[in-house]
Amino acid sequence: MTVHVVGNACLDTLYRLQRFPEPGETIVADGMAEDLGGKGLNQAVAAARAGARVRLLAAVGSDRPGEAVAERLAAEGIDIAGLVRLDCPTDRSMIQVDAAGENTIVSVTGCADRFAPPQGTDLDTALKAGDLLLMQGNLRIAAVRDGFTLARKRGAGTVLNPSPIRDSYAAVLPLTDLLVVNRGEACRLSGDADPHRATQTLLRRGAAMVVVTLGATGASLVTAEGRRDFLAPAVAAVDTVGAGDLLCGVLAGLLDLGATIETALPTAIHAAAIGVTRPGVLSSFPTRAEIQAILPAVLARGGAER
Repeated sequence: MTVHVVGNACLDTLYRLQRFPEPGETIVADGMAEDLGGKGLNQAVAAARAGARVRLLAAVGSDRPGEAVAERLAAEGIDIAGLVRLDCPTDRSMIQVDAAGENTIVSVTGCADRFAPPQGTDLDTALKAGDLLLMQGNLRIAAVRDGFTLARKRGAGTVLNPSPIRDSYAAVLPLTDLLVVNRGEACRLSGDADPHRATQTLLRRGAAMVVVTLGATGASLVTAEGRRDFLAPAVAAVDTVGAGDLLCGVLAGLLDLGATIETALPTAIHAAAIGVTRPGVLSSFPTRAEIQAILPAVLARGGAER
């Protein structure tokens, strides 16, 4: 089985601040760093480190950052045949992290906006029954709809992490096997300010399962049978950037390996808890060995639950 991650890849520039600037204010950063990122790339790396076979389909520029994306993915053991080179700069994100570990992100998404899968990719022939298709909110809603429609035809599972939310996902939710959102995203997608009612609304609109990430608290799994809460380990957070991508990628990778959602989610939460204790995005992600060490016994032995 394969996790096909269809999303974006970019160059991240991260600034460390004591506090975020007020409107019109200029402040001096404590430091800066550059790394590769993008929700698609982050989640692909996380799924691969969880042990899954992973392909990333994304658009990058015909420039040095685009080459760096391909090199990094190959080093992670991720299939890069789905990378599309466009005649524009590779996308970039500016990330600010304050002393409390909170963050703000601003992105330029020229490549992602011009990327229109499944058209122009091999997804139509590569996606097989039993595979998993993982998509995010960086691509246009038509790409998500078309990708999930194809997955239904092929008998593949679908996981949606609709961040950033830029469109209505009403037409996509009935095609979604697993929706992964934080509290704010759940409320915005549903139009209900109460997170618990919001998840029920998202189920009624078609999502088969909803995972709501709750930061340091952990996450909740909501299905037609009810709600189950999973606690996160207590850690001292240094940097929360990328934690949602880490959780989502590990979760998708473990599901593809055969874990049940009830087994995979606590492991994904634990992996994200490790990540927030370190600075950076990809540089904070647990290694393959670290994820292997927190796997449930049945998966650590290479087994499956289904």
